Amino acid sequence: NNYTTDEVSMELEHAIGFNGRIRRSLFFHPNGKDVVYATGGCVVIADLSDPHSQVFLRGHDDNISCLCISSDGRYIASGQTGQNADVIVWSFEEKSLLFRMQSHDAGVAVVCFSHDDKLLLSVGVAADNRLFVWDMSTGLMNAQASAAPERGAALETAAGVWGGFLKDAKRRDTPHYMFVTVGQRMVRLWALDPVAGTWVVPGEMLTSHAHVRDFTTVVAARDFVYAGSTTGDVTSFQLKGRQLAGVKQLAQGGVESLLLGPVDSEGRAVL
Repeated sequence: NNYTTDEVSMELEHAIGFNGRIRRSLFFHPNGKDVVYATGGCVVIADLSDPHSQVFLRGHDDNISCLCISSDGRYIASGQTGQNADVIVWSFEEKSLLFRMQSHDAGVAVVCFSHDDKLLLSVGVAADNRLFVWDMSTGLMNAQASAAPERGAALETAAGVWGGFLKDAKRRDTPHYMFVTVGQRMVRLWALDPVAGTWVVPGEMLTSHAHVRDFTTVVAARDFVYAGSTTGDVTSFQLKGRQLAGVKQLAQGGVESLLLGPVDSEGRAVL
């Protein structure tokens, strides 16, 4: 034929199936009719009532490695692998790129919106070892830190979850946002003053004594966080005392995801 490789292009028309290789990469939208998931370098928005209705959000130049959706459904955030390890925030309503964050290198492991959707957490892979918090009103960086600040080889972060506001000695909410990151032999508590952009709690390791695990996923419920591991158990940590609260064996092949159910008056949850 007479076409050169520069003249020939292919455009994605329809996506079928979902392989589930990326943890937390399939979301049911709060509007009750759409699902959002990642495939290759695209974010797909699909209408469950119409299999022919799909929207593709294109902006990454490598495979998407993490995905999240805000609690109100306004925002979608995606991170990618590779040297151009961008984090992109999309407008769900406009189906368009809203912010592009270009501070990570080598890959993005975690993206996660705060409970009120005002902040976005992004954590790089071990080779990047950087953690950023972004302001969703401007798309600008609010704070940064080393994801695993100890000396020596960086540890891989696998998941993160926001836990509302840090409480004072009388168990009242402070203005400081709190979140937890988990991963290779670590569970870390962070607290941020979003006005000053400074760390109130800079990634403190939660006490687990001899209980060492590679954690894969985490959820938060009031004063507790629950982390699943590659060994198939779920470990609960109490945030008030910042220490291990209990361990429950659940699976043989490792825990890949956790879904938070009802929470009782003492903050204990059904998983």
